[in-house]
Amino acid sequence: GMDRGSVSGGTVSSRTATGIPETESMVSHRPRRRLRGVDTARALAVVGMVMVHFGPFPAPDTALGNLYGLSHGRASVLFALLAGVGVALLTAGRSGGRTSLTRGRLVLRGALLLPLGLWLQDFEHGALVILQYYGIYFVFVAFVLTLPDRWLLAGGAAVLVAGPLVYLWGQTVVPEWYVRGETASLEDPISKIADDLLLTGAYPLVTWAAPLLIGLWIGRRDLASARVRWWLLVLGLALAVTAAFAADGLSAAFGGLSGEPGESGFAALLTDQPHRQMPLWMLGSIGSACAVLGGMLLLADRLPRATWPLAATGQLALTVYVSHLLLLAALPELLKREAVTEAFLTVGVFVLLTAAVCTLWRAVLPRGPLEAAFSAPWWIIERVVQRLKTGRGARELGTHR
Repeated sequence: GMDRGSVSGGTVSSRTATGIPETESMVSHRPRRRLRGVDTARALAVVGMVMVHFGPFPAPDTALGNLYGLSHGRASVLFALLAGVGVALLTAGRSGGRTSLTRGRLVLRGALLLPLGLWLQDFEHGALVILQYYGIYFVFVAFVLTLPDRWLLAGGAAVLVAGPLVYLWGQTVVPEWYVRGETASLEDPISKIADDLLLTGAYPLVTWAAPLLIGLWIGRRDLASARVRWWLLVLGLALAVTAAFAADGLSAAFGGLSGEPGESGFAALLTDQPHRQMPLWMLGSIGSACAVLGGMLLLADRLPRATWPLAATGQLALTVYVSHLLLLAALPELLKREAVTEAFLTVGVFVLLTAAVCTLWRAVLPRGPLEAAFSAPWWIIERVVQRLKTGRGARELGTHR
């Protein structure tokens, strides 16, 4: 989640991306609290990923193990869905003339995230880094930014069905591209990196465009409305539960499916195992992501003070995500846990310390260190463009006189 939190520092300022003060109606269109829920949801996505990276994998099949394993395959989809939501919030209330500016901003953000993610993948942390894919997501969202609502939904549905089919087709045609654990990093050739990001990697655009498009659609709804929030929560939960039951039922009906990559195409399509890129898993994960978003939007309004440390963590999501990978690479024996109870404890301590640091940081500064570093190039470009414009305007005035 490096979306709204890092695209605009996570705070609703009274200035738009272009540095032009907003009108009263635009500010009221995006109430301050509305973002708190989005930030809180983003914090949960980061916590979910930390759980996956710190704990035993796969989690043991016990009550506690299954509870711990809930975030696996769901946290990252929540992250992607929130990228779409964040971009929609960023562009809310903008006139068409500013869309090109937003596009430029998103492409620049993607261009910065791409090398950072590929560089981080080289470290010995054992995690599959999402940032380089996030870079591609931002470029993709820049292209679909102005699509009408119905096209976003139709596109999301099409990707849910067609994406896994393309992915499976690739696995049968060029299986050597799909070796798990062989993720592209910075020194790989461009072709390998492109394959990885678009088709064969851990979070490839071919299937992950679905949560992005649906997130963009959700972000255009009135998230300040309690009705919309409850719909997200209830429908999201229903979708998550239905997808899980459907996968179980279908797997039982068509023989014991393991969801292993070697299975025949049709059998593999029915699995809802995390990160197999299949439709029922993606649908269920999008459902749980909607439920978390709806729930956090409701909770952040009811308990603004209690949820503020989480919201602050969500606003520093990029910094927290990168930090946890570097810490994991530096101190594996301190953070990696094989027992579920120990993993819960380690994650709990990490989250408490992180939330405390983020809350203190936000009390002093509006943006996290990495968030600020990523905003700086765009801020500089904006200032230069503004200078040129005012210079040209002054010259034109002079020639008209």
